[in-house]
Amino acid sequence: MHFSQFANNLLCQYCNKTHGTKNWPVSGDIFPFYFQKEPGNYNLKVSCPYCGKEWYVVWDDNPGLIKPLGF
Repeated sequence: MHFSQFANNLLCQYCNKTHGTKNWPVSGDIFPFYFQKEPGNYNLKVSCPYCGKEWYVVWDDNPGLIKPLGF
């Protein structure tokens, strides 16, 4: 398990509500990322707990393996 400064502050691309995720790439905080409705080369699919729609956190560079976060 690992920790992230940003994984609990994700902005849904459909309803604009903020929520978190239980999984995050090991180096996900090191590389710049952005949110979008379509997947990119390096992405994490997230499901919004408010509207139920799926969207993506996307990195231009490989952020490493996606692993569960420690809380």
